Amino acid sequence: RVGDDIAAIVIEPIMGNCGSIASSQEYMQKLRDLCDATGTLLIIDEVKTGFRVAKGGAQELYGIHADLTTYAKAMGNGYPVAAFGGRADVMDVISSSGGGVTHGGTYTANMIALSAAKATLTILNDSDAYSSIDKAGAEIQRVLATVFTKHGIEHRFAGPDSMFGIHFGDLVPTNYRDWKQTDSDLYTEFAMNLIKHGVMLEPDSREPWFICEAHKDIDLGWLEETADRAMAEAIAARAG
Repeated sequence: RVGDDIAAIVIEPIMGNCGSIASSQEYMQKLRDLCDATGTLLIIDEVKTGFRVAKGGAQELYGIHADLTTYAKAMGNGYPVAAFGGRADVMDVISSSGGGVTHGGTYTANMIALSAAKATLTILNDSDAYSSIDKAGAEIQRVLATVFTKHGIEHRFAGPDSMFGIHFGDLVPTNYRDWKQTDSDLYTEFAMNLIKHGVMLEPDSREPWFICEAHKDIDLGWLEETADRAMAEAIAARAG
């Protein structure tokens, strides 16, 4: 930013490190309109949502497109790879000719990582993986909701089925202040108990549940029993 001139606005529409708290459709549209009106670039961080929540990432879900986008994670299906792209006139600034901007790095264009990314994107394009992932995520949420309700725990899910957040409270958080009002301590205790019983996850409610196609084969009955046990133990520990 120089004075009143703002070069770019950077946003992560669905927050991958804050429980999948998501921007509203209206907020995203307002950003797009403001950027169009002022010539400011809209940069969308799709490091976690890109090629995970839809073929077109969060931008497909919102129907709003960035001027520049960052990608990583799901793009390589576990391989260390990242990329960015955008409008031709913006990307054309990268050039070895006079006046251009040079882009490079130690691991840039690593062929193993790029091969993994190409294979991953081909599978995503040619298969019904997204529907399988979304279905698995929805079924896992259904099972967890049954357990939470059984124990009288107010809860809300946030974000897409493929990367959903769990929040113990009566409202879906829309910002960090909302998240601070949730019972994150109970979630941590519950999550640590899940880990103890064989469900591997990040024991922090700011980290979403990331679903992959392998989860379509999960034993939902076992998950329900394990989650029920984990929550019972968490409640008992709180009661002292």
